[in-house]
This record gives sequence, C-alpha cells and structure tokens, in this order.
Amino acid sequence: MPKYTVLAITTLGALMTSLDSTIVYLAVPAMQKYFTAGIAYLTLVIVAYLISTTSTMIPSGSLATKFGKKNIYIIGFIIFTLSSLLIAVSPNIISAILFRAIEGVGAGIMGTVGIPILLAVFPQNEHGRAIGINSIAWSIGALLGPVLGGILVTFDWRYIFLINVPIGVIAGTLGYYVIPGDTGNLTTKVSIKNMAGFLSLIVPLTVGISFLNYYWLLASLAMAPFFVLSQRGETLIPTKLLMKRSYIVLLISTSLQALSFFAVSYALSIYLQSDIGLIPLVTGIVLAANPIASLVTSPLSGYLFDRTRRGSEIMLAGLLVQGSSILILAYMIQNISVVYIFAILFVSGIGGTLFWTSSTVLAMNAGGESNRSIASGTIFTLRNIALVIGLTSFPLFIAGSGGGIASILTFQTDANIFLAVKYYLIAIALLSYISLGFTFLYRIIERIENKQDS
Repeated sequence: MPKYTVLAITTLGALMTSLDSTIVYLAVPAMQKYFTAGIAYLTLVIVAYLISTTSTMIPSGSLATKFGKKNIYIIGFIIFTLSSLLIAVSPNIISAILFRAIEGVGAGIMGTVGIPILLAVFPQNEHGRAIGINSIAWSIGALLGPVLGGILVTFDWRYIFLINVPIGVIAGTLGYYVIPGDTGNLTTKVSIKNMAGFLSLIVPLTVGISFLNYYWLLASLAMAPFFVLSQRGETLIPTKLLMKRSYIVLLISTSLQALSFFAVSYALSIYLQSDIGLIPLVTGIVLAANPIASLVTSPLSGYLFDRTRRGSEIMLAGLLVQGSSILILAYMIQNISVVYIFAILFVSGIGGTLFWTSSTVLAMNAGGESNRSIASGTIFTLRNIALVIGLTSFPLFIAGSGGGIASILTFQTDANIFLAVKYYLIAIALLSYISLGFTFLYRIIERIENKQDS
C-alpha cells in the first residue's frame, strides 16, 4: 500500500541521517592521517553536522508549510546525497567541514519534514504505530553506525560517505514518485528577517554549547535582542501554536527528557573504559542495551498509544521507569557487573522510548495539519540542543571531581571518574523527575484545553 511505501522511504531517510551522526566517529583517525589535520578540525567535522542540522529544523518546517512538504523533503534528500559525495572527494579538511555542514542541512530538512509526511498518509488512529516504526531507524542507526563504520574504514574512510549516494538516489527517486504531492500554502509568509533572527541566535548558541566556548555564548546573548525584534509581527513559529499552553509545557518536558535520555551512554563509555578497563568492543556491547530496548519498544509503544489514546499516562510511566533506573544505576554502578549495567540500561531505554513515541505524536498533532511541519522542526530542534548540552556538561562533572579546569582540556587528569559519573547520573535522573512534573502539568492543561474546545 502507498502509505507503507512512504513509511519505508521516510524510515530509510531517518536511518541515513541517524547513521551519519555516529558512523563518522570511526573515520576520524583515518581522516586525520589523510588530511594531516589537527584534532580541532576533525572535531568540527563531527560538530558541524549537528550544528547545521539543529539550525535548519525550524526554518525548514516553515518552508515546507509554504512550498509543500514533498518538495522540501526531496530537496533535503538531494542536498544530503550530493554533499555526501562532495565530502568523499574533498581535497582538504576545510572543504570536508564545509560539505559536512551542508550535509547537516539536508539531514535537518529530512528529519523535520519526514514525520509530517508520514502522519499525512496515515489515519490519526495509526499515528503512534507509524512513528513507532519510523523511530526504529534511530535505534538501528545507533547500533549499526559503529559496526558499519569500522568495516568501511578498513577499506577507505570515503566509503562512509559514498554509501549514502546510491541509497539517496534510489530513496529520493522513489519519494518523488510515491510521496503524495501537497501544494503547501503559498500565502504563508516566510520572512527572511524571521529566519535570519533565528539563525543569528541558534548558530552561536549551538557552537558555544558544543565547545563550551563563552565567546560564542556571549555572541548568542548579544544577538537575542535582534532575534526578539525579528519576530515582531509575524513569528517564525505561528502565534497560535505558541499560545497553546499545553504545547509549550510539552516542549519543556520533552527537552528535559531528551537531555537525560541521550547523555547517559557518553558518560558510561568513559567510565567503563577508564575505570573498569573494558575494551571498546565490550563497552559498545554494554551501551547497545539502550538502542536495543528502543528497537524493541518503539513499535510496541506506538501500538499502545493508538490503542489506548492515553499519551500523557504513557509518558508519565516512561519517565518514571527511565528516571528510577538511572538513579538505581548511579548508586549501584560500582558494585554490580557489566551484565547488570546492561540490564538497567535496557530498562531505562524502554522507559525513554515509551515517552519518546507518545510525546512526538502529541507534539506533531498539537499544530494540526497546517502547522505540523513547524511543530516537528521545533521539537527536534530543542531535542538536538538538549543532546548537545547533555554531552558537553559531563566534562564539568569531571572538573568538579578532582580534575580541575585543566581536565576539560587534557586527558591527563587526577579526577575521580567514578564520582563524576555517579553525580552526573544522579543529575540526569533528577532531570527525568523534573520532566515527570512538567508532563503531569501537561496532562492537567491538556484536559482543561480539551474541555474549553468542546
């Protein structure tokens, strides 16, 4: 059926963007040797993708509303595929960073517009199932990225990017012919001033968070007045959506959950290798518990949402499971085997996935059909920013655990890694509980708004 073909195409697009956010880690040593570049440049190869992806999401949602979701989505596929080819043939590290940033633009478009396209072809009583299946791609990407990257790098680092080309051409061509066309709404205003104001704020903010660079953070703060002025009159995110209290509370809740859901693996990877002495392969197997749980739970959570229509209750249960399991891990981590760590991470992954699927469906539908693309761009932008904050805040815990500020800049440190990880996990668990409070508030406000609408 056409809706399942669209599901396959958008899921493949999600898989491509998910893979490219992790697979490149394995290419860094080979790229360093090939380009004879320093680690700072190679870090930019990784971070440029995330920065441009985050910066593109909300603007691409506005463009999809005006020019049609299908048109913008196919353009995203073209940008992603072509830039992947250009990265592979880059003559120097600067051009590789530039094309990697452009690749992130394509990924941002695909990630934002893919789900609204999916929800447009599925009836509302199947939205949870559609998003649940689509979310499998992110779990597969997290699992497959390191393995596939390791295999491809043994031949040539370029294959990591070249593999996107045939897949992108096939999926993009199928998408052009299969995805139902929508004309968009040409009367919708897409203000260059609005987008410029947003980008002037989000780009230095994301760079500053990514590199813990206070100058970029101050630049973002300095641009805040321009951002506010640029949104006067017609805002980038429709006023109707911003005035919906339940949607705003849901955004806060999902941002806090994303920060706590994605940050655990990074801290544990350092602890398991530095303190426990596990080899990278075994560490990877232990950390695979989370994406494996998501792989299993995503379609089930979508089915549960469609069957019960109790999204807020599912989110509350998911957060309770996620927060409690992380807190248990924080207090038991030094006294349990890696098998138990795997089991606790698996349970945490189940809780996080229960929240993820329901919150995504509710956020998409909050905007209605007309504003679904912008609602998608907003929630994924905030999730990306939360991911960056989660990753970059861990070094601060190392600095506070005996390593000092110097430990952030060098691998030579006297910091107590165990204590840093323990307190980090406690902080992450507390964020899950705070998100639980906002989710309960969302449940109350949503019921009030539903009564008012009826």
